[in-house]
Amino acid sequence: MPHDPSPKHRDLVIQMARLGDLVQTLPAIEALQEAYPERRLDVVCAAPLTGVMAGVSQIGRVIPWDGAQWRAWATGWQENPTATVQVMQNYLASLGDATYERVYPLNQHERSHLMTRLFVSHSSRDQEQDRLEASMRPWAQHLRHVAKERGANRVHLADAWCGMCGVLPRGQAPSCVPAAVELPEDLAGVGERRGLWVALATGAGEADRCVAPAVWGQWIRAFLDQTEDGQVVLIGSGTEREAAQAILDAVPTLLHGRIWDATGRTNISQLMRVLHTCHWVIGADTGPLHLGTLVGARAMGWYFSRARLHETGPYGEGHWVYQHATHAQPEQWPIMESIAVMCGDQGRSATDWILWRSRMDRWGAYFDDGSGTESAEHSRADIWRACAPGLCESMAA
Repeated sequence: MPHDPSPKHRDLVIQMARLGDLVQTLPAIEALQEAYPERRLDVVCAAPLTGVMAGVSQIGRVIPWDGAQWRAWATGWQENPTATVQVMQNYLASLGDATYERVYPLNQHERSHLMTRLFVSHSSRDQEQDRLEASMRPWAQHLRHVAKERGANRVHLADAWCGMCGVLPRGQAPSCVPAAVELPEDLAGVGERRGLWVALATGAGEADRCVAPAVWGQWIRAFLDQTEDGQVVLIGSGTEREAAQAILDAVPTLLHGRIWDATGRTNISQLMRVLHTCHWVIGADTGPLHLGTLVGARAMGWYFSRARLHETGPYGEGHWVYQHATHAQPEQWPIMESIAVMCGDQGRSATDWILWRSRMDRWGAYFDDGSGTESAEHSRADIWRACAPGLCESMAA
């Protein structure tokens, strides 16, 4: 059980973004825990995602952030400004029953900064927190530059968040064994049959990163044809039920006995359990893809549109990503090529797609296309030395 030290020994990480961002915050959380084992670390995250933190050891308190309710208040506050502002203040006060010496706001928006001000203790506001925020600025500026320029960055977002928290990457990916939660009755057999089990993420957080259902239908048909005992589990949120049905409609009915539709039917803890039973998870740059890597599945990512694997690729050793060569929506997809990799054959690139494999070193995660020309370590080291010279000096020592 985590100890309960005085407030001056409490630290807080604020991550209010979506599922994938929360999963990719875990390397920074674990690096902080390793660097400061005597301090209690709490986390603020979106309320529906608190289950992700259940498998992370030594987390003190997980504070749920009700983003949907906050947006509703912010949208309708003009109808009754006085009452709405009071309700919002009461909500913030209900979260702030503890204060912290160090608060690490990883989201660059006003809600995150407001929460930082709410939680920082008055005694540290002009001391420790000011020093911390000064050290975070170079990384925040780097991430803003990356978001604007795109393409040239080689520092993974998870490792940049380590830098923002003043710690070096641990050189290994987080992992956890999900709780043995009960699944819907017709999903209880997921993972129990012999064969190659693949979880397929039916959607993505943004429309331009979604793979069309017809394409996923082609992939499933080809995969089940290539693997005598292959099984596919469709996963996604309730908003993706229509896409899942369209995928099923694109697959011959005779193959439906090897497809399990979990879309919109699991909470976050149940989804983690489903992913834990699968050998692979395939999808675009989306939260379930990253969640799968946390619970032991290997990832096969299809990155296109604005998704860049060097920034947000699956974290850890041995994952694979097909990165589209242009910003345009793909006209061809690496269907047979990705199936070959997942079946153990030699990986190869596809037309307009480059295949990359994830690796780890002292600077964190990076991706290798096998060409032998990638100078990833050099470019990442330069960024670290520019943004965190003190940490790099301690590494050299």
